[in-house]
Amino acid sequence: RAVTLKTISLALSATADLTLLLTMLLKWNAVRGYLATALIYFISSMLLFSLIGVTVHQPPQIIAPQTWHYTQNFYYGIFAATSYLFVAFLLSIYACSVRTIHLSIQDRRIIENTSIILRAFTLAAFLLGGAAIYIPIEGWSLADALYWSAYTILTVGIGNIVPKTHLGRSLLIPYATGGITCLGLFVSSIASFSRKMGELRLKFELEQEGIHLHKTPHPDIVKIKQIKSHWQRRHRWIIFSFYFCAWLLLWLVSARIFKSSERSQGWTYFESLYFTFVSLTTIGYGDFYPTSNLGKSFFVFWALLAVPVMTTLVGVVGQVGFHTVVYFVRRIGKGWSWGGFMRRVGMFVDGRRLDLSAPAGGGADVRVAGGDLEVDIERQACPTLDIVTLPLERPRPGQHKLHLCEEIKSLVDILKDDDRDVDLHREWARIVSLLSVDEGGGAEVFGAETHRQQVIREVVSANQSATDRDKEILWMAKLLVEKLCSCLREDVRC
Repeated sequence: RAVTLKTISLALSATADLTLLLTMLLKWNAVRGYLATALIYFISSMLLFSLIGVTVHQPPQIIAPQTWHYTQNFYYGIFAATSYLFVAFLLSIYACSVRTIHLSIQDRRIIENTSIILRAFTLAAFLLGGAAIYIPIEGWSLADALYWSAYTILTVGIGNIVPKTHLGRSLLIPYATGGITCLGLFVSSIASFSRKMGELRLKFELEQEGIHLHKTPHPDIVKIKQIKSHWQRRHRWIIFSFYFCAWLLLWLVSARIFKSSERSQGWTYFESLYFTFVSLTTIGYGDFYPTSNLGKSFFVFWALLAVPVMTTLVGVVGQVGFHTVVYFVRRIGKGWSWGGFMRRVGMFVDGRRLDLSAPAGGGADVRVAGGDLEVDIERQACPTLDIVTLPLERPRPGQHKLHLCEEIKSLVDILKDDDRDVDLHREWARIVSLLSVDEGGGAEVFGAETHRQQVIREVVSANQSATDRDKEILWMAKLLVEKLCSCLREDVRC
């Protein structure tokens, strides 16, 4: 009877997986599809919990020298039932929120990420398939083979269970290569999903501010960049805090569990901390390893969570650390004479004049004579930008149109060269100066004074990705084209 219930539970979980995948791929009714999937997961979980309850109330079968008298399969059942229940809970929340939050087809594609599901299935197939193959080759049990395949693919390499036959060692090379590749693809899909979800949250935040990305009036471009700049800083630290707390939890709490499970070996809490840290960082010395049924089964479940979290945390720390170091280097070196000399050379090469004598108040000025723009840029927003003095003479109408065309051509050349390093701060200063020349149509392109004052201050977003840089340059080109069209319309009317 117990075997029958296990089989039914396994079949239900497979059905739930298939239903979930089809709902995502075919974009079925989200409420019905996900609620049905959650219900199937819940039933499968309850079947396993019923078996667990019956097993707990049976007379114990203690096998020396084990401290815990339950088998590894028993603990795997607990982890599986808990996972089914957790997934059912999350799917129920999402299905209920679909009615209250309007999601487009594109938004659903981002949230309902089939790439993670497919790669998780592939990784699970490698774990279980490899364990099944090595059972007859090495004479291991299924639980021990799964334990071995987990620390092999996750590159922990504890080494207390190793293949000893020639065939087993030969198969290890293609098996480990394919498994580690699947693990890398799975971790990369998690990072990609996190990034896309962040962009979706940014979109919702912009819409809450009354800004729609596909029909944005020109003055709102500055507001978009202001919100985006603040959001990117906040998002980086939120992601870092989340993964760091998850890493601490997986390190400290799991050490306490391993201390309890390995009482037969006399592990102290410090030795458990040492073991979990060595495993988290995939060092895997092998001087400490679990021998109890609880320890081995928990290690598999724990490692599948901990290693991807650790890998993602390393990437997040790299991003946060890079932005932090760049910020402090700019703050420290903003008055450095060598940096000022290089800025002078750069401005001379570009044909622009740079006055490095900063005002007493500590701010930097951008002044455009002949137009309406006169804004102050706080050094905190752009620490490398000092006083930029743009040409004083007001260009003739034909000359202004020529400048617009030349600037558009320059932006197109920048887009064509992906490796070209561009100072977007100064590009925006030039763009704003061209947009601010009053020929009767400037107001249609660029709005109120407050928006002008925000342009150079809020458009500054250092260390952008190539995609963000290209989008920003396209915004510049669009503004210039519309300014040029506005000037030409005025000529036609005259």
